[in-house]
Amino acid sequence: MSARTLLLSAVAALATAAAAPSFAAPAAASQTPAPDGRDWGRDWARHRAYVLFSPGSDSVSMSGSTDDVRRARALRAGGEALLYVRQGGSAYVIRDPELLRRANALFAPQEALGRRQAELGKRQAALGRQQAQLGAEQAAAAYRRIGDSPDEAAGVAWRQGEIARKQGELGRRQGALGRQQGELSRQQGELARAADRELQVMVDDAIRSGQAQRVD
Repeated sequence: MSARTLLLSAVAALATAAAAPSFAAPAAASQTPAPDGRDWGRDWARHRAYVLFSPGSDSVSMSGSTDDVRRARALRAGGEALLYVRQGGSAYVIRDPELLRRANALFAPQEALGRRQAELGKRQAALGRQQAQLGAEQAAAAYRRIGDSPDEAAGVAWRQGEIARKQGELGRRQGALGRQQGELSRQQGELARAADRELQVMVDDAIRSGQAQRVD
């Protein structure tokens, strides 16, 4: 393999690595128990499931399995609002408008935060495309530099330096967005645990009061 081929292969590898968006891993959900000593998220996962439909929408807020979603859809009439709950070996549906309004309100902060995360994701993707373009330019500049005259080589070297500077700036911006995504993920975890706790209390009250209809 020629020295020219080796150099171009190395540059291409560097350009590919530079072009990859540097998404920060979401912050791990805290496993800290609730003040009463219970781990509410794990309690839902082990013993309970819920599927919440908003009126006129097929999108759901849920914690459970695909079987839970399938059964909840089968119990839903048209596009009605519905809360399906499985717990303690039994299944229930709640159709009371006020309870459903309260249930939807529990998840509104998570939905708003999800929209912010989606917007950040778009910005990260746009930066990634810019990084990819700069990586291609860097590879092309390295190809031209081989065999050029000293003056041409100096111009190409300057261009490569500018590209590297821009790559560094894009990398810093990607890192900042990644940290923001991590913080939003941490907030999502806190909101999810709080919503699960409040929903569990609401469902227990609805079962005791008869507002939850048993369906199994």
